[in-house]
Amino acid sequence: MHRLAIHTIGDELEASAAFSRAESLGIEVTDFAFPENLDGDLAGRVARVAGAVDGIGPVISHGPFYDLVVTSPDPAIVEVARCRHRAALEASAEVGAGYYVAHTSFTPVIRNPFYRENWSERMLDFWLPFADEAGRRGMIICLENIWEPEPDTLADLITAGGHPNLKASFDNGHVLVFSERSSAYWVGVLGERIAHSHLHDNSGEVDEHKPVGEGIETWPELLAALRTHAPDAVLVAESGALANNKLSIERIRGLQASGEVRKGK
Repeated sequence: MHRLAIHTIGDELEASAAFSRAESLGIEVTDFAFPENLDGDLAGRVARVAGAVDGIGPVISHGPFYDLVVTSPDPAIVEVARCRHRAALEASAEVGAGYYVAHTSFTPVIRNPFYRENWSERMLDFWLPFADEAGRRGMIICLENIWEPEPDTLADLITAGGHPNLKASFDNGHVLVFSERSSAYWVGVLGERIAHSHLHDNSGEVDEHKPVGEGIETWPELLAALRTHAPDAVLVAESGALANNKLSIERIRGLQASGEVRKGK
């Protein structure tokens, strides 16, 4: 059975941690994703998060993402991204995170034939040194699909990296909005490269982060694919508020216990 976790943001940290502890869940914190937190009282925030998540496992930390183009040909822009991720990774290690999630930010509307090759090369130039550092700190960096229409982009990147501490994060909500492929298809292609997954629902038009079962996702099919192809991944309910994450966990557990998921229907 997959390990389950919930995502938390903002003022619900302590309440989400209490729920995670009571339900034997992991927790994903977002405190180090936002520039105002990295530039504010970071030491105080680290202490608060560390205290809240003490005794919970696994702990996941979402890295910063606003306007961070790690594949930019401008070295000054890349250095800004490196500075942000370096600070967030350090803070994540201090709170005991075992996973660090970062966006790929692959841009499919750029159709220049050299874009993908250059993107992959620059991604690895940026992330492999961080993967080395993550390995020394007992963490796995998980690169999360955002706008990619096909899973091969991320699958090929992780394979080319060939690093035990650089894996994929699969976000089904992004697939529903930005890909014509099914989530189960994506999981089949990515397979055991997936170490972490965000699970939520939407209408297929906007990344709404609805609770499981309140959008267009085919949940028995998706959970069966994860069970078959990515059995070691940690599954994170990313449905916004704690009340919605509670609903998602309840529904995921119900589906996991059902014959539909076990038989892959």
